[in-house]
Amino acid sequence: MTDETTRPFETSWEHISLELVHLDLLLQREVLRWRDAFPKDNHDAFRTVYISDGEVDRLLDDPSVSREAGSSRIEDIETAGAALRRTIDRRRQRSLELHVYLSLPHLARVFGLTPLEERIVVICLAPELELKYERIYSYLQDDISRRNPSVDLVLRLLCDGPAQGIQLRGSLSQRSVLFRSQILRSQETGDQHLPARTIKLDEPIANFLLCVGRADAELPGCVQHADHPLPSTSFVQGLKSKLVDATKNHFQERAPSNLKLIFHFHGRGGTGKKTLAAAISDAIGALLLVADLRELLRHPASFEVALRAIFRQGLLTTAAVYLDHFEELLKDEANAGAYLEVVATCVDDFSWVTFIDAPEYWEPAGLFKDHRFLAVELPVPDVTARAKLWEELAGKSCGAGPDVVDWPELAAKFQLTPGQMKNALTAARNYVHLRGGAGITVDDLNRGCRSQSNQSLATLSRKLAPRYTWPDITLPDNSLAQMREICGQMRHRQTVYESWGFGEKHSLGRGLCVLFFGPSGTGKTMAVEIIASELMLDAYKIDLSTVVSKYIGETERNLRKVFDEAETSNAILFFDEADALFGKRSEVKDAHDRYANIEINYLLQRMEEYQGLAILATNLRKNIDDAFFRRMHFAVEFPLPGQADRYAIWKQHFPSSAPVSADLDFDFLASRLNVTGGNIKNIVMNAAFLAAANSGAINMKHVVHATRREFEKIGRLCTDADFTPYHHLL
Repeated sequence: MTDETTRPFETSWEHISLELVHLDLLLQREVLRWRDAFPKDNHDAFRTVYISDGEVDRLLDDPSVSREAGSSRIEDIETAGAALRRTIDRRRQRSLELHVYLSLPHLARVFGLTPLEERIVVICLAPELELKYERIYSYLQDDISRRNPSVDLVLRLLCDGPAQGIQLRGSLSQRSVLFRSQILRSQETGDQHLPARTIKLDEPIANFLLCVGRADAELPGCVQHADHPLPSTSFVQGLKSKLVDATKNHFQERAPSNLKLIFHFHGRGGTGKKTLAAAISDAIGALLLVADLRELLRHPASFEVALRAIFRQGLLTTAAVYLDHFEELLKDEANAGAYLEVVATCVDDFSWVTFIDAPEYWEPAGLFKDHRFLAVELPVPDVTARAKLWEELAGKSCGAGPDVVDWPELAAKFQLTPGQMKNALTAARNYVHLRGGAGITVDDLNRGCRSQSNQSLATLSRKLAPRYTWPDITLPDNSLAQMREICGQMRHRQTVYESWGFGEKHSLGRGLCVLFFGPSGTGKTMAVEIIASELMLDAYKIDLSTVVSKYIGETERNLRKVFDEAETSNAILFFDEADALFGKRSEVKDAHDRYANIEINYLLQRMEEYQGLAILATNLRKNIDDAFFRRMHFAVEFPLPGQADRYAIWKQHFPSSAPVSADLDFDFLASRLNVTGGNIKNIVMNAAFLAAANSGAINMKHVVHATRREFEKIGRLCTDADFTPYHHLL
C-alpha cells in the first residue's frame, strides 16, 4: 500500500488544493492570535458592516475555534500545519521525480521563487478560487473593504517574528521578482508604507496556475503563431538547418543562464520570417508568441507592462517571443531610446530565445550587452525559386497547371515574396468566385499579383489606367517592333538571366531602361499604357512636382522613396518630360551645380539597380545626359506622323457609334493638316461637342472650327490657304 504522505500528486489542482488546506490552518492560527490580541464585544446592531467571529469560524469550517481555546489550540494548529507542510513537500518532490507537471513548482522554478514566495502566491491565489477568503482577509484586517491581503497580513501569516518578517519584506517590495515579473500587483499608488499596501495576483498567472484557458489570448497585441510549411527553396531550408543547429548548440554548450539568444530577421514582409522562427521554435520543442509592437504602441503608457507580460508568458509556457514590426519602435525618435531600454530589460529578465523582425538591418550598438545577437537576412526568392514556388502553391490551392499559366513568366514579372504569392492565389480564387467562373485564368492571377504589390507608390505618382491596345496606336513599323521587343524582354528575363546563366555576368542592370523620344502628342503615354496592358502590369507616371525640390538633398530623398516603393510594386515607372530629372550635367560653378550633379549621379545609380521596367519620355533626345543614354536598352522614336499615319489616326478617333456626316473629308484632313495625334484627338473631341450642341452630327464645319481653336491654342497661324477649299467654313 502506498504511503499517503509520499503519494505523488496527479494534477496541479490536487497540489494547490492541499496548499489551500495548509493556508486554512495558517488562517485559523491567525484568527486565534487576532482575537487574543484584540478582544471585542459582539455588536449585533452593526452585523451588516462587520464580519462576526461566528461567520469566520464557519468559513474556516472549524466551529470549535474560540477565544477560550487559548494558546494550546494555537499549538495544536501549528503542529498540524507543520505535519501537513512536510506531507505536501514530500508528495511534491515525488511528483517532480516522476515528471508530473505541477504548475506552482513550475512557476517557482522559472522565476526562481523561494518556498516562502510560493506561499505568498498561494495566499493571493485563494480569493481567485473562493470568495470566502475575501471575507476572512477583511476580518483579519479589520476592514470590510479590504478583500485582498495586505503585506502586513502576509507577514503575519508566514512569519514567526519580526526578524523573519524583515527578511520577507524584500520579497514584497516593488523591486522583488514577484513584482518585476508582474506575478503580483500592488493596488495602491505606492504612497503608503509597505505593510499597508494591498497586493493581488495577476489574473493570467492565476489562470496559468489553474491550467485554464490560453493565457496568451489575454495578452494585448499577442498571438500564438501557427506553423506553416517553409518555402521549399534551398536557401530557406538550408538557413533553417543552420539556425536550428545554432540554437541547439547555444543550449547544449551549457552557456551561462543569463546569456540570451536573439535572432534579428530582416527582409521584406512575406519572406517567411515568422514561419522560419516557428520552425526553429518547433525544432527545439517550443511555442512561438508573436508580439505586434505596432499594436502595443497604440497605448504607449502601458507599453512596458504589456511587453513584460508577453515575455513573462514566453518564459512560463516555454515559448520564444517574436517582436513583429520592430521598426515601429525606431520611428519615434523622441521615445525610441526608452522603448529599446524596455525591450532590453525584458530580454534580461525573461528571455531565452527572442526574434526581432524589421525590414532593414538594425544595429543594437551594445543594447543587449553580451547576449548572442545573430542578424539574418531573408531575401526575396530569385526568379527560378519563385517559378517553382508558384507551381507548388497553385497545385495545392487551385489546381492551375503549366498548361494554364506560364509560371516562369509570372515569376519574372512579379517580384513577390512567398507570403504575397499565397495571398495572390487567394485573391485570384476570389476573382473567379466573383465572376462565377470555373477555374483560375491568367488574368485572375495577374490581378491577384497586382493586388499584392505595394500600392504606396500611388502617393508619389499617378497610376495610369490602360485603355489602349496595339490597334489604337499608329507608329512606324520600326518603333512598333521595338515596343514588342520590350515586352518580349520583360517576359523572358527568367530564361536569359537564370536558365541560360546570363545573370551571373550581370549583377546590375537586370531591369529594362527605355527612352521614348519625339514631339509632344505623338503617342508616348499611349505606348506606355499599351505595354502595361500587354504585360498586365501597373504603370505609374511619376509626378515631377512631388519629386523635384529646390532644397538640397530633398530630391534624392523623394527619388529614394519612388524607387524603394517601385521595387516592391512590380510596376512600370514612367518619367514623362524626363529632361527635368535626367538632363545633362553641367559644369560646376557653384554649390547648386554640384548638388544638381549629385542628384543626376544618384539617379544613374538607382536606374542601374532597378529590376523592373523604367520608361523615360522626352521631346528632345539630345536633352538626355549621355550617361543615362548609355544605360538605355531601347530608344524608341515617336516622329511626327506622315500623311498616311495621320489618315489612320483621324479614322481611329471617331468611334463607330458616333454620328459622322458624309461630308467629312478625311483625305483633306490628313493631307493638309500637319498635326500630331494628340492634336487630332483634341480636335475630334471639340468637334464632337460642337456637333452635340448644334446639328447632332459631326460635319466638316465642326472639325474646321475645332481645328481653328486648336491652332490658336498652340500658337499656330490659321490662314484661308491652309483650309482651301473649306476656308469659307472658318
